[in-house]
Amino acid sequence: MLRTRPAILNLAFLFGLRPSRSHRHARRCCAAALASALIGAALPASAADPTDLSAVLRSAYAAVAERHLHPPDFPRLTAAGLRGLVAIDRGLAIDRERDRLVLRGAAGVIAQREVSGLRTASDASQTAVRFIETALAASPALRAQSTEALLRLFLDEALADLDAYSRYVPRSEARAARARRNGEAGLGLDLAPDGNGAVVLRVVDDSPAWAAGLRPGDKVLAIDGRPTRGLDAGTLEQLLRGGENEPLVLTLARQGGRPQTVALVRALVAAETVFVAWHGSVPVLKISGFNRLTDRRLARALVEVAHRDPAPAGLVLDLRGNRGGLLRQAIAAADLFLTAGVIIEARGRHPEASRIHRASGPDLSAGLPLVVLIDGASASSAEVLAAALQDNGRAVLVGSVTTGKGLIQAVVPLPDDSELHLTWSSLHAPSGYPIQGLGVLPDVCTSKGEQIMEHDLRRFAAGQRPEASGAWRMIRDRVAALDEIARLRQTCPPSVGGELDITAALWLFQRPAGERTVPLAGHRRP
Repeated sequence: MLRTRPAILNLAFLFGLRPSRSHRHARRCCAAALASALIGAALPASAADPTDLSAVLRSAYAAVAERHLHPPDFPRLTAAGLRGLVAIDRGLAIDRERDRLVLRGAAGVIAQREVSGLRTASDASQTAVRFIETALAASPALRAQSTEALLRLFLDEALADLDAYSRYVPRSEARAARARRNGEAGLGLDLAPDGNGAVVLRVVDDSPAWAAGLRPGDKVLAIDGRPTRGLDAGTLEQLLRGGENEPLVLTLARQGGRPQTVALVRALVAAETVFVAWHGSVPVLKISGFNRLTDRRLARALVEVAHRDPAPAGLVLDLRGNRGGLLRQAIAAADLFLTAGVIIEARGRHPEASRIHRASGPDLSAGLPLVVLIDGASASSAEVLAAALQDNGRAVLVGSVTTGKGLIQAVVPLPDDSELHLTWSSLHAPSGYPIQGLGVLPDVCTSKGEQIMEHDLRRFAAGQRPEASGAWRMIRDRVAALDEIARLRQTCPPSVGGELDITAALWLFQRPAGERTVPLAGHRRP
């Protein structure tokens, strides 16, 4: 996911609703007046804070107006949000009647607004807040909701009307999401009970424990002076926990030597995302996701495996099941293999949303033959990396068509520490086709079974691309029909990766003399 600089959003005061204009004018005005009178009495008993609602919705509407991939229809967005809100009280209803947005309660119309007055983010957000205030006054069920719950009810429906990926992330979930992206405070250390103390099971690369030289097998005799003897795994884990920048002292024993103390300071520790395994003499580098340290850890792994003596016959990069993560990390990962060429193109409405990312080398894998494994669960940033390596002729792709998640979400902080994840640009492979909806087509398809896989391997050896490859890349600057996309994707339907993927990869590294030993030429743009 691409993070962007947060917009500086101003807050605005609320404004009053216009009176009803219909043949039941008098009764509806009375109902609206009664609701307005009740607001002062009802809202103090509400769990929600109107000021927080106003601030968050104002910021959210401004962000949508500035950043979303497509210009928003604010009357439609507001109606959708209000429907999500009033869904918990059947006594309320929201309708769009020709040129008006109308909120009804048991007494009839209790709020309304002309659609023409909801054309700007400011006007629409203020209208939304006033409708919510009126609904709160009329509904005990809504008054029982917290501010966060009301915002979630409203924004979940409003953003769903924009696209399938834009979403609201409440404060508690946003903090957890930031921890996943940036890392959680800790030492990067796993301990287990072991006889008279504890033993180090695992040390996370680039963590405080790693920097201090701790390694699996080290004995930990005490944590901040507390002996570890007799402590269970849960207690050991609890003792290691703490906030960022908080210190901790471990007492260690190594290879029968005298006890020594090591002072550590807790820091943000990014989860491991790069794992190395071997199939005989062929290394398989599994990337499970893209966080802030993925490129650094991948670079380290590449140097380690690619420069062995003797050098391996090739490398396998396993992106199966990789749901994505930080876009900039996928771009950096592609740059570890490419010396030149386009990595990905992003197209959006915001000036900062459109850009072309290019590679500048060097190739840390020393030019070794490269096979990339993909499947139906490879998505987003994983698709970016796969498409970049394929279109630049650097790798052979094996597996099935990928998810087809080619929209970037900008993370926009809101005043209450929650977040909007707003779709703000679409991703296009170096050859120009959109990843969204289509996904990435492998050179060798395994999802249709062994016979089709062998057919594709023979075609590859003869220097031929899959039959659907040309049609795939014809979808460049047009919107393809859903049935056309579905038909193309069925040429190698999405599936969960399996053993055939590795079988195909190993064949590509061991094919007979005279057959192709390098990937097909890419589809670089001029």
